[in-house]
Amino acid sequence: MYLIVRCPKCGGLLLANTRYKTRTCPHCGKRMKITALIPLARAYTPRDAVTIIQELKRREGGRDRNKYKRHKIN
Repeated sequence: MYLIVRCPKCGGLLLANTRYKTRTCPHCGKRMKITALIPLARAYTPRDAVTIIQELKRREGGRDRNKYKRHKIN
């Protein structure tokens, strides 16, 4: 199964295969545990997952993905 998730560091969308324990973000390089990520969607095939990611990007339009970054509060 494949999960579509958002990187907690940069906010980029990425595809994570549940066969593996970790995933590295292709946008910022952050390595994260798959079990710690909140899935936006699930798919059984990589092709379906890519279609979901394309639809999510289309819905976002030109919005800045950095708004999804976690900010430190001092």
